[in-house]
Amino acid sequence: MSDTTTIEDLDFPKAVLTRVIKSSLPENISIQKEARHGVAKASTVFVSYLAATANDCARESGHKTIMTQDVLKALEAIGLADFIDRLKADLDAFAIKTKEKKKVKSADEDEDIEEIDEEEEEDTSAMDVAETSAMEVDDTESSDAAKRPRTE
Repeated sequence: MSDTTTIEDLDFPKAVLTRVIKSSLPENISIQKEARHGVAKASTVFVSYLAATANDCARESGHKTIMTQDVLKALEAIGLADFIDRLKADLDAFAIKTKEKKKVKSADEDEDIEEIDEEEEEDTSAMDVAETSAMEVDDTESSDAAKRPRTE
């Protein structure tokens, strides 16, 4: 048995693919099961081909990691330059959305840290009061003991 994965072994999740297909078609159009399977296989082949071409572009640029610029070059290389502007717009929107999420998360973390600091201050104050009260009780007990007569 071979450990290598072939393109026949790879598939996109059916639910995701069905959602993509349905969102691309008018409401009154349905798609046969075999046609959906064909789109799934074609999608897998396309993504594999685009990734391999982007890898070639990355190697030509002298790096091992495929970056956005490599994917854009690959789209041009396989004759799909018309998609580049739309992809750039989508990538820009994604970057903005990601930055906004980071800002919100950072603000939430700052609020959490402030709340923790306030709770720690309250806990410390409560412990100081408890320690002071305990010391006062100890002082009272020791002074009471000094006032008691010794029984020897």
